[in-house]
Amino acid sequence: MRQFYLGKTSSGYYKAYFIDPVTGIRDYGKSTGTKDKLEAAVIANEWLKNGKPAAHANSRKLKSDDSILVPTSLKSFVDRLSESDAKTVVAMLSEKFGFDSPVLSQKTLELGKPVVEALAPVSSPVQASAPTPSESPKPKKVIVIKKSADGKMKLVKNEKPALKDCASFVSSIGLTPDGKHLLCANLESFWDYDTSVFIKRQLDRGHSLSKKYAFCMKAFVRNYWRPYFGDDMCIEDLTVPELDDFLFYLHDVKELASETINKNINCVNRCLNWLAKQQKITVNPVASVERFKVDADERDIPTETEIRRLLALNLENNTAKLAFKVAAFYGLRAGEISGIRVCDIDVVGDMLHVRHSFSEMDGLKTTKNKEVRDLPIEHSIALQLMNQARRNPEYGDLSYVFWSVKNHKMPITPGYYGDCFYKALEEIGVSELVRKERNIVLHSLRHFCCTMLKQKADKELVMQIMGHKSFTMTDHYSDHETQEKFENMRTVISSAWEKYLTA
Repeated sequence: MRQFYLGKTSSGYYKAYFIDPVTGIRDYGKSTGTKDKLEAAVIANEWLKNGKPAAHANSRKLKSDDSILVPTSLKSFVDRLSESDAKTVVAMLSEKFGFDSPVLSQKTLELGKPVVEALAPVSSPVQASAPTPSESPKPKKVIVIKKSADGKMKLVKNEKPALKDCASFVSSIGLTPDGKHLLCANLESFWDYDTSVFIKRQLDRGHSLSKKYAFCMKAFVRNYWRPYFGDDMCIEDLTVPELDDFLFYLHDVKELASETINKNINCVNRCLNWLAKQQKITVNPVASVERFKVDADERDIPTETEIRRLLALNLENNTAKLAFKVAAFYGLRAGEISGIRVCDIDVVGDMLHVRHSFSEMDGLKTTKNKEVRDLPIEHSIALQLMNQARRNPEYGDLSYVFWSVKNHKMPITPGYYGDCFYKALEEIGVSELVRKERNIVLHSLRHFCCTMLKQKADKELVMQIMGHKSFTMTDHYSDHETQEKFENMRTVISSAWEKYLTA
């Protein structure tokens, strides 16, 4: 069995893949940093003999003539040294770094483990002494002066400022002894919703960043970046060829979609950009990575006939059927349907106030664009919503209309409506295969609503009903063909060519 073999990446660099002699399992491979196959084979043979280097394969220092391969374990390296070799190593280190040889002593802890500590050298070229109290800089005091009621200026405070939480500096996380930043440790800390300084500041600035989004980004790190790069990869050692190899590993081996790969890039790029702005790192290598082209499938909508058949179904689950009506007639998103409470329904004025959205991770939150939509609704729909809400044993002003049978104080999770929608489509003759081919999902009902309304009203009014921030988004949602549009086209064509067709 071969001990290793070479493979060429899409970037033209050769990667060395080593085979475990016991299990026969191939590792993830390591880039040799060269496009020359012969040179790559020499490098791989050297790794096989001496072990993989601590530096990365495409690091320029591996290609220099005076570079050496660092042993994978310093302890095993030290254990193999004889006394004379140890003295030679100490002398070489002293000469290289310009310090005197330390005197080593060995002591034993209570647990019986030996600890080697370096005593102060006999002589030292420079001795750094701690500053005396007179030399230490005095702390600055803050003087606050306010105008009193009689118009005179008054000193109200003369004290040192207290250190605020999350001060102007950001502490470094996941540092190696030589000051480098560990990739995965920094990524996981960056996307930790509860402790991340970045997320806290984003929220303080008024930007929206949900727990669900942070959880997904952290999952990318856990599922893809850490298994591939390990715990010891440093940001400063990342290079574009290595990142390209990783991204094509996601594409070829993991078979991820282009959009998911681009999300992985965003996950790391955002973290490294922020570290660069905080002056923790000098270069963000991910910024130079080329993204994958995404061919988004056009989302289709149910036809008017399919919608009528869907709502005419005698479903056992009337709750899901009511949710379909709210989505198709008023364009509510799944999370907004779950977020409807009793206080959001005005039966007298026949109004629905869309104030919140709901997700399993974030709970009750603001709508997607953080704005409230007031929608006039049919009186019959308002009554159906109130009747649905009153069946809740925990009924009250703040209780949910679409309440969960498992926990009456909580709403149905948004994903539930999608499952019911797919089953209902199958009952009206739209199979799962056809549904996927047409790319119809629960959100297609919102597209259906926007398309039908745009044929009846001006674009600005439709934009307000749908809660869109721009006309572009309204155009995107309403860019669907309908039966009514086809009938109008038929009428125009027939009237235009009638005298020619009857000639």
